[in-house]
Amino acid sequence: ASREADYAEPVHHYRLTHPRLDFYVDVTVHERDGRYMATADLAEDSRDVGAGDTPQEAVRAALRSLGEPYASEMAAGVATDEDEPV
Repeated sequence: ASREADYAEPVHHYRLTHPRLDFYVDVTVHERDGRYMATADLAEDSRDVGAGDTPQEAVRAALRSLGEPYASEMAAGVATDEDEPV
């Protein structure tokens, strides 16, 4: 079984953008036992993975190949558990 399949609901999907980038990134965030895993589709055949204690940490880790400030600024746009996904 894949690592992604080990993560249960809830699953949130985001389409993240940055004003200085001319593309968007589709991100999926999974939660399991209080930890989060994010997958980011950065290219047609490329999926980067990140993990963290919050959804934002996981997304920032998954977007690390974009560099800063993009990864942190895009991750800041991810909803917290109390918010609805964008």
